[in-house]
Amino acid sequence: MDKQRKPLVIAAWAFAGYALYAWFATRRFESLVPETAHPPGAFVDLNGLRVHYIQAGEGDPVVLIHGWNGSTFSFRYAIPELARHYRVVALDLKGYGYSDRPASGDYSLTAQSELVAALMSRLGIARAAVIGHSMGGSVAMRLALGHPERVSRLALVSSVSGELRPALRLGKLVGPLLPLGAPLSLHRQGFRRRAFRSAVHDPALVTPDTLEAYFRPMRMRGHLRSLGAQLGGRARDAAIPYERILQPTLILWGEQDRWLPPSRGEQLASRLPNAELRWVPSAGHLPLEEQPDVCNRLLLEFLEAPKESEEPGRADGTPHPLSLAPGATA
Repeated sequence: MDKQRKPLVIAAWAFAGYALYAWFATRRFESLVPETAHPPGAFVDLNGLRVHYIQAGEGDPVVLIHGWNGSTFSFRYAIPELARHYRVVALDLKGYGYSDRPASGDYSLTAQSELVAALMSRLGIARAAVIGHSMGGSVAMRLALGHPERVSRLALVSSVSGELRPALRLGKLVGPLLPLGAPLSLHRQGFRRRAFRSAVHDPALVTPDTLEAYFRPMRMRGHLRSLGAQLGGRARDAAIPYERILQPTLILWGEQDRWLPPSRGEQLASRLPNAELRWVPSAGHLPLEEQPDVCNRLLLEFLEAPKESEEPGRADGTPHPLSLAPGATA
């Protein structure tokens, strides 16, 4: 063999061997299917896609939308408290939790918002308050834009913005490589622990049971494949025209959020015409998990505000003010 070609051949065989190992490792890691994984809620078929959701309580409806790699578990503290006063519906978006993970199809956030609208129709919900966390905040805003008559109020918790970022264009390239990196990252408990710790303010919250509950849905068969499709699908989303979102909006943000710094919350609040920003002390990117009592109180105060507050702006046409500065208690 040519001495100059030998390193290339060795590298090619090494890559092929690792790719085969990564394929087997992913098959072993993704060992669960929804039917036997004891999902906490029920399923509904929406245009051939089986969607998992939890429903509790009675009264005016409130719809909960989780964030990236989240699930209905993300609202485990919010659901029982909100359900004391409202009909609460939390769903697993396409490709997450216990919902289906098709290999192809539209995984854009706009398509996810249409999925939420379809679930609302199936459950007989004509209009609801919508709460979205992180990526779910962008889905909620797109729902409010696409179906404004169906969204009475918005609550955005550590929400991603609706801006188009150049990195999202790389999603189609990154997606197919996810299975190669998974054995060195997602498949390792130490990596999952470090990732979760970076999302919270107090590492004491990262107990083995909580860690397992958050990451267990990622063991569903086809998760990495659908995650790659979701990354590619983000390029289909248009930028959000914030000025068209006129619903009263509550923005909750952890003061110690390292994933999305507080300045992002201030920026989002300044762009939405009828937004109120409230800071959650001693919380990172998961304020609903870290400070459930504070968040539930603020959410209930917002949801129980007089109906007149659902009219865009104030009587003099000015938007709602930002309420608290960073460092103030909520």
